[in-house]
Amino acid sequence: MKQGRIDYRMARRAVLRDVSSGLRSPQDVCDAHPDLVRAGRNIGSPVDDGCPVCDEHGVRHVTYIFTGKATKKGESGRAIPRDTLATQVKRLGDLNVFTVEVCTDCHWHHLLESFWLTPKDKAVG
Repeated sequence: MKQGRIDYRMARRAVLRDVSSGLRSPQDVCDAHPDLVRAGRNIGSPVDDGCPVCDEHGVRHVTYIFTGKATKKGESGRAIPRDTLATQVKRLGDLNVFTVEVCTDCHWHHLLESFWLTPKDKAVG
């Protein structure tokens, strides 16, 4: 069950408006970490729209999970294929999920959303 969703689209629009008006350069916003770009290429979900900065079609959504109680190295704070969220929440319990947009061509990136995901049997009403 998704809880406490935060949407960052307004912040995204503000950044893109600054780029289009010349207040910020594309180089200022196209600085994604190489690990994020690699995650986008390998496990990111493709997006139909072109990149808002370079207009290429290399945009991907990358899903990160954090558990808050990582007992083994690599269990928290890692990128996963989005279609494995249900399996991960069953295995690990409550998850803090983040979706990041990244362009594998120009390295644009922006946080799109965050939310808590809890196992259904634990959720109340």
